Amino acid sequence: MPPGTIALPSVPLRTYPGVHLPMPLESYVFDPMRWDFDICFAQTTTLLVEFGIWLRKMRGTPLLCVNTTHLAAAYDVLLPERISRIGAVHTVLHKTLRAPMERLFVDLYNQGDGLVVLSEGLRDYWRDRGVKVPIHVIPRMVPEDVFDRSLGPDPYAPLLEERGLDVRGPRFVCAGRHTREKSQHRLIRIFAEHIAPNHPQATLTLVGDGPDSAAYAALARELGVARRVIFTGEVPYSRISDYYRHATAFLHVSLSETFGNVLSEALWCGSPTVAFADGMGVSSQIQSGHNGLLLEPGRGALAEDKANAAFANAALALARDPAAAARLGGAAAQRARERSSPVVVQRMLANAFVNAREHAAQSGIRPLVEGPKALQWLETFRHFRSWVGFTGGLFAFGHLRPAAAPRPKGIQPSFCA
Repeated sequence: MPPGTIALPSVPLRTYPGVHLPMPLESYVFDPMRWDFDICFAQTTTLLVEFGIWLRKMRGTPLLCVNTTHLAAAYDVLLPERISRIGAVHTVLHKTLRAPMERLFVDLYNQGDGLVVLSEGLRDYWRDRGVKVPIHVIPRMVPEDVFDRSLGPDPYAPLLEERGLDVRGPRFVCAGRHTREKSQHRLIRIFAEHIAPNHPQATLTLVGDGPDSAAYAALARELGVARRVIFTGEVPYSRISDYYRHATAFLHVSLSETFGNVLSEALWCGSPTVAFADGMGVSSQIQSGHNGLLLEPGRGALAEDKANAAFANAALALARDPAAAARLGGAAAQRARERSSPVVVQRMLANAFVNAREHAAQSGIRPLVEGPKALQWLETFRHFRSWVGFTGGLFAFGHLRPAAAPRPKGIQPSFCA
């Protein structure tokens, strides 16, 4: 780790290999005088934020929180497939988990000096639920050294040639983790039912890997499009831009994005894009008809069928009108640089830091380290009890859904994190 890094004790989250949940398992964590910071930037959606609130009370350290999770979609990620299909389960979870968690995090965020979110939709979501502190919309930055590199070899050509497919046909691409919440199963159905029958040379390439890869491959076989649906597995992150740039269009059907890293990358690379409006991260990045095409996803089986057909028609229209696709791609690249370049994002973060320090100063915080020890320990117990209880529950809940099997094909790209 970089010099100056302080690592807290942690436990693994089984659902996501490599992800660990911090816990106050060592005595040094409890010493407020050890933590001498100018500001606490809490990039967490767990109750580690209690640690930041504790520091704010103990030492007057300004606290700027970050939320990147839409709670309406988050708990579904952890549920096994067979349980996720039961409507009553979602009703119960809304009452017993989602609604209480929303109230809890509203209370936590309001004990800080600001909240950073990734999209206007997520800002409105938290504002509607009662967050009163300043909310800053700051998108994730796109690494220029990766996505502004020179165009590399066409990655599709060898994949198509080995299957005996026409390399000149439309190449539709989707990138991301292969998990239920990303909805690649819906995209495969759209391709099989609406795109493939209307364009015999069209192909769909799914870049990435995940716990549902085998199920998606089986679905493609079941629908009779296995030859035209290509699974690349993991690819080196340094080469992902070639898949965006050599594609006819980037297709995105996920409705669970608070931002959408792969969408941001594709737009940066000038990929003509078709996506479903989610009211969150995707909707914040695409102005339909200007830098991409945004369609309503539909609610209910009949509406979804109509939405799927409309989505396919939009994708095919781009394949048949290269000039229109190029216009959308050019506008996409320009707007992505206006919103997500490192310089722009760093400036927005700096402004949020300044605002948080001003908010803390105006709040008149009296550090508890200047008061009685008994009060310090009472406050420590209150915040750390919640932290341990929530994280322990999440650790146990993470055992419900199996983890992705490791696949040593390449470097795990950032969108798989």
